[in-house]
Parts: sequence; C-alpha cells; structure tokens
Amino acid sequence: MSVDLQQSLSELQQLFDTPGGSRDEVSKRLAKLKLELAQTGLYFAPPTANPQDLVAARSILEIGTFHSLRSGNLKSYAQYNFALQPFYLNLSSIIPESPHRPITLGLHLLALLSEGLLTEFHTLLETLKVEQLSDIFVKLPVDLERWLMEGAYNKVYRAKDRVPREEFGFLLERLMSTVRGQIASTIETSYPSLPLKSAATLLFFKPNETSSLNEFTQSRGWELSPSQQIYTFPNSVKPDIALAALQQSSESQGKPAEQSLSLEKNGIKKGTPMMNMVGPALKLAQQLEAIV
Repeated sequence: MSVDLQQSLSELQQLFDTPGGSRDEVSKRLAKLKLELAQTGLYFAPPTANPQDLVAARSILEIGTFHSLRSGNLKSYAQYNFALQPFYLNLSSIIPESPHRPITLGLHLLALLSEGLLTEFHTLLETLKVEQLSDIFVKLPVDLERWLMEGAYNKVYRAKDRVPREEFGFLLERLMSTVRGQIASTIETSYPSLPLKSAATLLFFKPNETSSLNEFTQSRGWELSPSQQIYTFPNSVKPDIALAALQQSSESQGKPAEQSLSLEKNGIKKGTPMMNMVGPALKLAQQLEAIV
C-alpha cells in the first residue's frame, strides 16, 4: 500500500472522529484526497490496482459519505455514495467486505425513501440477503417504509429517538418533511380551517418549533388569523365540490346528505382530539378525491 495514502487516510479518520472537530477542515482534506484518487485512478475502483490501496480508497469515500450527511450536503453525499458502489459490487472477490457496508447500505435505503424513490428502494431491497435485512442499520429504513405505507406517521416521527448514527438523523428529518407534506395535503382537502395548535400537533411540530411551523405553513400558502390563531386554506375547494355532489346525489335518492358523507362513518366524531384524526382524515380525503 502507498505509505502516503495510508497516512492520509489515518489523518482524515482522526480528524473526522475528533469531537467538535472542524468540518471545514474535513471537507478540505476530502476534496484533496478525492482529487488524488481520481489522478491515480483509484477513485474508479480498478480491479487491477493494489488491493490494499483499493481498501484505503474505499475507506476515504465512506468517510466522505458520512461527512456529507453530517454537513447536510445531500448532493455531495450522492456523489460519494455513487463512487462507492463499484467498490462494493465489482470488487467483492478482490478486497474484503467493508465493516461500514451495513451503515452505507442503510443510509442509501433511507436516502431513497426520503426522496420518494420507492421503486429504487424496493429494487435495492430485493438484492439483499436475509442477514442484511436484519441488520440494525438496514432494519430502520425498512421499518420506516412499512410505517409510511400503514400511515403510522407517529412511528416515523418517533424513529428519531432510535437513529443508530448521526448521519441517519439528517435523512430522517428529510423524510419527515415529506410526511408533513402528505399530512398537509390531507388537512387542506379535509378542512376549510384549523386552529394553529391543532395544525402543529398534526404536523408533529413541538411548541418550541414555532418558526419552523410558520415557515412550513407559509410555503403552502396557509393564512393565519393573528387574533383567532386559526389557519385557513384559500386554495382548498375540493370538500365543497364533493359535498355538493353528494348532496345532489342524496337528494335524488331521497336520502339525507349528511348520511351520505358522515364524519362519524369515517371514524371522526365531534370533540375528537385532532391528534387522533389523521388516519380517519386520510380515508375521508381518499373518498373526496374519488368523488371529485
């Protein structure tokens, strides 16, 4: 193995592992090493290269993926992760498996999930072995995907308490942004207005996250009444159209309109706490979509 490459890797690893270390310095070291790997051809995982050099190159790229996520740089992460795949897929018979492979695999799955790339997510899952699926780093994104399909958003939110590494936290927060978008769409379809506190609860914003809540609601065009502390959704017109259609249909059949579209039938009763209404609201929204 190149002595310089091994020394560079050791210095990078030490710098990366130092608590409170300078992320800018790690970024500079990674940029320099990435260029050196490209110049020597090691960046492209050539099977004819020295196996020990290939292992060192792989380790540098793995540190790059971790550092990118800790820095919140998704574009940089995608580049490092893409460069790592030939090392994992094409060199399995040349170099030993990386001890960090379960981590990067779990991060890859969670990244796909956070981007809504479900086809790619399931395609990758189908290539995994049984023992890989039971690994803690892989099991987390698998569980998250199942909870999303079940609409168990509260479990997705609480998953932040079981992240196995810091890097998973960044991707999980991105996933929560997607979840909040889905919940917001349901709210807009199901209600003409909503109290601020109820909206914060449904969207999983803590009381001390007022600025984040305001930023989110403003991005969706929600209007807040300062005096009443109630959000209104100016663009939400589907419920009125759906109710009118149901009323016309019910009247033609001699049935009260309220029997055709009953909140109680969808599991929503008067006085029901807002935090318990996400599931029924999703069912109601699906019905409204079908009618419109």
